[in-house]
Parts: sequence; C-alpha cells; structure tokens
Amino acid sequence: MALFRKMGSTRSTMNDPFLDAVVSFTSNDYANSFVGMYALKNSDVYTAVKIIASDVASSPIQLTTNNIVEADNDLNYLLNVKPNDLTDAWHFKFALTANMLLNGNSYARIIRDNKGNPLRLDFLPVSSVTITSDGRSISYTYVDDDKNEIRLNQNDVLHFKYVTYDSLVGVSPLFALKKEIQMQDAGNNSLLSFFKNGVKGSGILKINEGNLSPKAKENLRNKFEEAISGKNELRTIILDSNMEYTPIEINTKVLELVNNNVYTTKQIAKAFGIPLDKFGMELTNTSSDQANLSYLQNTLSHYFSAFTSELNIKLLSYPQNKISQFKFNTDRLLEISTDKLVESTIKASQASLLTLNEARAKMGYPPIENGDKILASLNYTTLDALEDYQKDKQNNNRAIEQQGGDSSNE
Repeated sequence: MALFRKMGSTRSTMNDPFLDAVVSFTSNDYANSFVGMYALKNSDVYTAVKIIASDVASSPIQLTTNNIVEADNDLNYLLNVKPNDLTDAWHFKFALTANMLLNGNSYARIIRDNKGNPLRLDFLPVSSVTITSDGRSISYTYVDDDKNEIRLNQNDVLHFKYVTYDSLVGVSPLFALKKEIQMQDAGNNSLLSFFKNGVKGSGILKINEGNLSPKAKENLRNKFEEAISGKNELRTIILDSNMEYTPIEINTKVLELVNNNVYTTKQIAKAFGIPLDKFGMELTNTSSDQANLSYLQNTLSHYFSAFTSELNIKLLSYPQNKISQFKFNTDRLLEISTDKLVESTIKASQASLLTLNEARAKMGYPPIENGDKILASLNYTTLDALEDYQKDKQNNNRAIEQQGGDSSNE
C-alpha cells in the first residue's frame, strides 16, 4: 500500500545559506497552493524556523552508555563534526530540522560499512523520497540526480517527523497556519500598495460636459496617472478648465490596524511553541529566564526527542540500545550568565557530583594532577557509614569505661 506519492516540487537556490538548506514540497493533504518554501517569505515563519533549527543544530548530540557520555565514539563524530563529505554537522542538522518544520518530514540515508556500522549520513531531499508500506514493513524509494530509483530499507533511512496522525507520516505546523499567513500577507500587501502609491493615492477625475467612450476614458486615466507618477509625483498638478480632480480619502486607521496587528505573529509563535520575546515582543509577568526555560522544557525537548528516538533505533542495534542512547547536550541553552555558570559548577563540585577536573573542563580550564578524585565534605556521609561510626563510638566508650573500672579495682 502506497502511503505517499511524490508530489510536484521545486528546488531553488536563492544565494541565501538558510534558503539553500530547505527543499520546497507540496502536500496534497492540505496545501495544493501552499508550499513550504513560499512560507519562508513570511518573516514570522522564517524567524520561527530559523530559531528552532539553529537551536537544534547548535546543541551537540551525545551517545551515552548507562548515562555516561562516550566522548570518543565514532557516532558522535558523525552527528557533531562531519556526517558526509558535502557538509558539516551544523548545517546538516539545520537542514533536517528546517525540512521537518516546513514539510513535516526530513530524511537522511545511512551508509554502512561491511559490518553494518554507520559510516556516513547523506541528506535526502524531501521531494525525492517516496514511502511505501505493505502493512508489515516500510521502505523508502529515493530518486537521485540521474533519475535512478534507489530502494532503501527502513533501517537505512533516518526519517524525522514531529506532528503525525499515523506514526508514519509527519505534518508541518504550517497546516494550522494557512489562514493566519494569508491574513498577514494580505495586510502586508495593503501596506505595500499604500506606500507604492505614495502621496497621490486614488481619486476621481471628472470631465465636465464630456461624453467619452470607454477607450477614451482608459487612455485619459493612463495619461493622468503617468503625469502624476514617478518624477512628477510631487510636482504641481495642472488641469484643463473642464477637468476636476477629487482625491479619495484613505482611512489610515485601517492601515494602523494592519501595521500594529500582532494576532498572526502570536498564532505563528504558538504553533511552533516559541516565546514571544524571541519575536521582539515584550513579555508581561514573565522574565526572560523563565521564558527560555519554558521554551527548552516545553518546545525544544520535544523536538530533541523526535530526533533521538529515531537515532536510537536506526544507529544503535539491539541490545546495545537497551543501555545506550543519544541525548542532546543542553548546557548552552541553560547558561544564562558566566556568574551563574560558575556558581552552579562550584555547587556541583561541592556536592560531589563533579570531579575537580570535570568542573575545570566545564569552565574551559585544563586538568590538573589528582583532579579526577571526588571531593567530599567531612560534614556529610552515607547513612551506613553514620551507623558504623556510631557503633564504633559506642564500642570505644565501653572500652574506656572498662579500662576505668579496671583501674579503680587496682
């Protein structure tokens, strides 16, 4: 059963690194006339996609085993340094995230060595991938630049999606924003038309005692508009005695409403889950720190999980993925200031959560000798050790009492 047929698509280069990373894709589900690339012409959508894709791309993906980071693992190199020979890891993750947001789906092909270990990750344009399923398994068909169809196994394709209605196909947030974006575009077009017309605006040119044909009226209109446009826009208008020009007054209140309308911006921010302060709006009753933490917990963490859940089952084999898993390092997103970073690092070191060298590495300092030992305060100990200490103390007291009794008997 075919889940997807390849839709009409466009691929374009606009000399913009951001736009070059995105492949346009039209879905027959909700937007025969609505294309992901076109949505980037809306500044709020552009900002939303750029914010989320940049944060995902800037957060390192770490392989952990029993919650311990394996820093030297080859998979970390693929995901954070060089996934293939064509691009670096930052732009690779950025393109995957941007496509997932705009098109609902994004794909990367896993190239493996003779032992089945991931060797390379190749970005696949959304418009070149078709998904098919027989109810038991899924396969992907990729059409390369030479129009060759390459059938790929499910385990050899990283398929990233966020919102989905059947767990197989992703849906873009743009699905819920079609009307809002159309409203914003219509308002912006009204403003653009007003400023393009300049000071002349619209008006009524009346010809007294004239009986003109439709063609003559059209010619007169063109000549008159030409006389008051371009270089002549601010010059004096000269009319014949039988001509009368009356400008149509424009209600600027409508233009002010369009210019100050933040409804669509709020709707776009809500659909993508981004705090309004990132769109340049002031927050009320919420600090910037609270907004950033909420953004990380309620938005980015879900996008991170969409990535890591796919990586865990496609890049790790069973039973390795029972004890190993991928995680995004969010230290950069949680860093608010240098002072707070120092404070949190000191507290973690004093609480015996970090060794001295781990704390120094967090601050960017080199390791020191004997710095790999956990520091512990004499004021803290485990409950078992406390019970042993109390028993030893009681035994010592008894021994002292016995020695005192023996001395008195003598």
